[in-house]
Amino acid sequence: MLIPEQYSGRILRGTYSPALRQHLRRSIERLEAFECLGLAPMVYVAAWKEREKILWYEFVGQQLLHLLDCPGNQAAARFRSLVLDQRTYSSQDGDLNVHEKIIPSGRLRKDRDDLREHRLQAGRMEAIYKMNIAGTSWLKDSSVLELWRADGICLSFGCLTDVSKEMKQKDQIHRENMIVQRDKSILVAAERTNALNNMAVRLGHEIRNPITSLGGLVKRLHALCEPETKMARYLKVIEHEAVRLENILAGFVAYTRTLELRREPIEPRALLGSILCLLKTELAEQGIELLIHDQADLPTLFIDRKLMEEALLHVVKNGIEALPGGGTIECFLERAEGALRIRIRDHGAGIQENLRARIFEPFFTTKVYGAGLGLSMADKVIQLHGGTLSLQAGQGWGSEAVILLPEQIGTGASPPLPR
Repeated sequence: MLIPEQYSGRILRGTYSPALRQHLRRSIERLEAFECLGLAPMVYVAAWKEREKILWYEFVGQQLLHLLDCPGNQAAARFRSLVLDQRTYSSQDGDLNVHEKIIPSGRLRKDRDDLREHRLQAGRMEAIYKMNIAGTSWLKDSSVLELWRADGICLSFGCLTDVSKEMKQKDQIHRENMIVQRDKSILVAAERTNALNNMAVRLGHEIRNPITSLGGLVKRLHALCEPETKMARYLKVIEHEAVRLENILAGFVAYTRTLELRREPIEPRALLGSILCLLKTELAEQGIELLIHDQADLPTLFIDRKLMEEALLHVVKNGIEALPGGGTIECFLERAEGALRIRIRDHGAGIQENLRARIFEPFFTTKVYGAGLGLSMADKVIQLHGGTLSLQAGQGWGSEAVILLPEQIGTGASPPLPR
């Protein structure tokens, strides 16, 4: 059988079936003729043994060889070394959205056997490779796969097309959409804050005085009743609910107000120690042990001590409420890169997965009592300090609040900061 002069594959020189070799030889002739047309697609024929899974090229077009800048017998290894990631795009029936799946190069090498098996079952493959060529380039790969079972050989007839321009436009559109979504979120947050501020002013004016008057009158009536009577018990419930309404209103007003941070240097251990001191009685009554685990050489924080204590109180109290029968809460103080990480872990029942996305929303609560402002207020204070608050579910324990506070240097008070 006549072998092309530039042939660097294995099958035509091997002891494979005449049918496979004849099929491959004719395919190479057609691809060479296609290349003479001078079209953009870069054609190739890849092959691998079904058992060994080592890929090589049976044919590599001159355009692709020029792009890879290597001889044909090195093209497969050269291509693999230049791949940054593989991207595939799909959509389900009735779904107008196109879903992008990105597989980094390391995972491609790790999962290559499973990926090839999946492609063989499908009989074809379309993907876009992000390549480390001339900076960054994108090549769209379209191929048809054949399995020659008797020879134990898999063939991939494909072509690569440069889609760098299209992908760069796509990424630019994605960045612009992210900016639009960010600006939209900022506007929505500003409008919501403004509406809450107006509502808080109105509620504070219209509701606080009637609630205060109601509470005062109930106390007077309670003083006129005989103790332990049914009427006295009713009045005590009314008094308790009036106080609860006042507390909810006070929390709402506090949440919507503009905060002014008065920063001061404080050691993390001292901050957490003050929280422990404030909650000592409540922890003892609930049968809860608060354990503190800290590292050496923790960064000094420059924060508003009063507001941060309030924020941490809300987080720890959330853990206390998760342990109605007592238990343990663990607090971890750790140095992170340029920040202090505080982890507050309870061993309660945890939070349902479908509720985790809403736990920082104002007025969202799963409790019978409470306004649902505690974690929202904590999140607001921590964000004003440039930090983050997140909640994670655990294995073998309930939930863990993770607070990241950046190291900051400076003195004096900061200007008022809105939410």
